[in-house]
Amino acid sequence: MLPESASNSRALLIQLARLGDLVQSLPAIEAVQERYPERPLDLLSSAPLAPVLARSQSIHRLIPWDGTQWRTWADQWAQDPAGTLRTVQTYLTSLGEIGYDRVYNLNQHARGTLMTHLFSRHAVETAQEGQSNHNVSPWAQYLRQVAKARGENRVHLADAWCGMCGVRPRGHAPVLAGQEVELPEDLSAIGERKGLWIALATGAGDSARCVSPAVWASWIREFLTQVDEGQVVLIGSGQEREAGQAILEATPTLLQGRVWDTTGRTTVTQLMTLLGRCRWVIGADTGPLHLATAVGSRALGFYFARARVHETGPYGEGHWVYQHATQTQPDSWPITESIELICDGRRRAAPGWPLWKSHLDRWGVFFDDGSAPQAIDLQRAAVWHSLSPTLYESVAA
Repeated sequence: MLPESASNSRALLIQLARLGDLVQSLPAIEAVQERYPERPLDLLSSAPLAPVLARSQSIHRLIPWDGTQWRTWADQWAQDPAGTLRTVQTYLTSLGEIGYDRVYNLNQHARGTLMTHLFSRHAVETAQEGQSNHNVSPWAQYLRQVAKARGENRVHLADAWCGMCGVRPRGHAPVLAGQEVELPEDLSAIGERKGLWIALATGAGDSARCVSPAVWASWIREFLTQVDEGQVVLIGSGQEREAGQAILEATPTLLQGRVWDTTGRTTVTQLMTLLGRCRWVIGADTGPLHLATAVGSRALGFYFARARVHETGPYGEGHWVYQHATQTQPDSWPITESIELICDGRRRAAPGWPLWKSHLDRWGVFFDDGSAPQAIDLQRAAVWHSLSPTLYESVAA
């Protein structure tokens, strides 16, 4: 194996999950590149989402993973293994050099493991602290336990991924900078006109975490009634077109002129432009909410069902999350309280909805409800000391 400092050493980070996970991989990507600036870092990600990180200065090359194509090859394998193998080999050859000295796999599923073996230059290579890259690392075991127990974990997923990559969080939030892309003509005025522009993420990857159109319509009605210069942008994929229409239909006719329905009408890069033009983005634990923080907007989350603020809250300084007190579907929502927060800066929890604010420190991001920040810091430090003692000592020193 080549030494870490070798000029021809190359690394690959694998993130094949959804938009939110891809964006929350940025802290690890930037920390790895900062730790090993002499080693180009490539990214293997879902093909439709690859343009999201095209603006990142920390990524040397983007390799799009076409899940549909790989599933087709998998189905063809039983009938024609030799022909399928030749096809796959031809595809891999077209990517250029694909042998990597270090592969960081952030996905704990079969696809990620397969890609790790395909792209690794060595069948088994030594990773940090004597672990094999193909064994389950202490951080991966920790995340599995967190997902199973849903306990009092306070280490954010993005920072745990830093630990999995053998680096510590940098202490500041990633920013995806770049030029805006052109929007459809009837949407070009979004964010350009005077007003308080708020984007509402109408959907979520998990249907259990979706805020209903009736709740969004109530939020819009109260917001636009109170804020004369308020403007609301509905964002979402094609799957949210029906929800966007339902929200509009439930909004009073006199207010509909200040509601812009963009659901299903934008590419992912156009979505980034829209999010960057809004002062706030509000939504459940969903990809656009996380993407908003990376393009410079403030985020306000409504977290319920299995979403937990401490694990996947908006990454960065000064974001907010209303975390539902139980794992059940809410029967009331912090509509008035959230509007007061974004309009007047008034921090007020709602019945059944504690309010948390994000902060950044040496261990990454954490959320504070104003009660015991020191205890939170001690718990997070203890996790780093247990799972990455060398990194812990470098920070403590």
